[in-house]
Amino acid sequence: MTFTDKEYFEVIEKNETVKEAYELIKQTCINLQKQTNCPEEDIENFLKFISKQLKFNE
Repeated sequence: MTFTDKEYFEVIEKNETVKEAYELIKQTCINLQKQTNCPEEDIENFLKFISKQLKFNE
């Protein structure tokens, strides 16, 4: 199921657990970019890589 940006932001605002995860991931990415001085595109690609590694049903 795909969500729109608006739907994601609604969930982030309404669910404290999701909001906390969002803020933590966002800050981690900001810190990683600052510390490595890599392009934002690399951070995006890294997040895509990580999401492929998640195995929720195993």
